[in-house]
Amino acid sequence: MRSSLAHPGPRTLSDRVDAQAGPRGLDLSLPVSIRVEVRRTSQLWAWGQRMIAVLACIALIPTFLVLYLPVRITSRGTFLFAQKRPGYRGRPLTVIKIRTMRAGSEVRTALGTSRRSPEITRIGSMLRDLKLDELPQLFNVARGEMELVGPRPIPTALDQELRRHIPGFELRYQVKPGLTNVSQVTVLDNKLGDRLIADWKLRFEGELHYIKNKSFAYDLVVLAMTAAFVGRKLLARLR
Repeated sequence: MRSSLAHPGPRTLSDRVDAQAGPRGLDLSLPVSIRVEVRRTSQLWAWGQRMIAVLACIALIPTFLVLYLPVRITSRGTFLFAQKRPGYRGRPLTVIKIRTMRAGSEVRTALGTSRRSPEITRIGSMLRDLKLDELPQLFNVARGEMELVGPRPIPTALDQELRRHIPGFELRYQVKPGLTNVSQVTVLDNKLGDRLIADWKLRFEGELHYIKNKSFAYDLVVLAMTAAFVGRKLLARLR
């Protein structure tokens, strides 16, 4: 991706429509009636995501009940893991996940953990592989704190480290964090140590591309990619 993405344009489709202008100041913006319709579509999608999340939370109750016992049996600690992380515009957000690591490991893995880390429990490895540990964040989506697609919320310690090394990293908070994004289904493992910054520079370019081109259609593409990714992982495990 080109470095020009480091200067994202308007965040939403309606913003981009309002910002259009031709050569020598020629106004190429759409008529007011169409601009209003674009804004209405964006607002409907935002509320639609919240309704989808509410229905999904209800439908997933049996899944959570099935997973509860294996998570509790394989290690000490609670079923759900909650942690405050930077959210929209940097405001603190309490992220909810199914616990996949040993109790207290969040201190030792503040900058991330690899798939083979001994901190990850036996059931946690499977949950992470299928992205099932992220499902409780549908509650955050239902509350309007997150959206289905957007930059992933990351621990505060990791955020502070990346801000020191990646210029403009705070731009990722121009939109609400998301349950999934392109990196979730294309980057298979976290890079740590001296490869951490390079790994996140690549992820950040993808996030900027999303912010610059954020739209209903973009969200649908990412959701379809996520569904295909999880489907392939599930089939591989069933085999």
